[in-house]
Amino acid sequence: MLIQVDYNSGEPISHQVVSQIKWLVVSGKLQPGEKLPSIRELAKELRINPTTVTRIYSELSSDGVITLRQGQGAFVSTQSVQLPKAEIRRRVGRLAQSMLVEGLRLGLKRAEIDKVIDDEFRRIRGNTP
Repeated sequence: MLIQVDYNSGEPISHQVVSQIKWLVVSGKLQPGEKLPSIRELAKELRINPTTVTRIYSELSSDGVITLRQGQGAFVSTQSVQLPKAEIRRRVGRLAQSMLVEGLRLGLKRAEIDKVIDDEFRRIRGNTP
């Protein structure tokens, strides 16, 4: 799988992996119905504890990103997430606020932040300039 863990990052490994799997799904690099590595396989590949992978898969399942099938493994969900619009806006708003605060704290102007967002959107959707 195309996941890279920065063991020296201050960000927990589980957050790094969850974020990267979500990115792989929205970018189309992981397709609906595609089987993910087993817990043991992913733990070995990333050199992390299998319990951590279990927590990662559980969180992704709770978020509707993957489906866990007893005895078969983990698969990219074929169902779209069904949340009320207000909840989606709340979640995305919380993340946007965090990103904006960090950008402003580091000295970016509104236009620069807009460009970062636009560039990342194109990169995720495969339309890199």
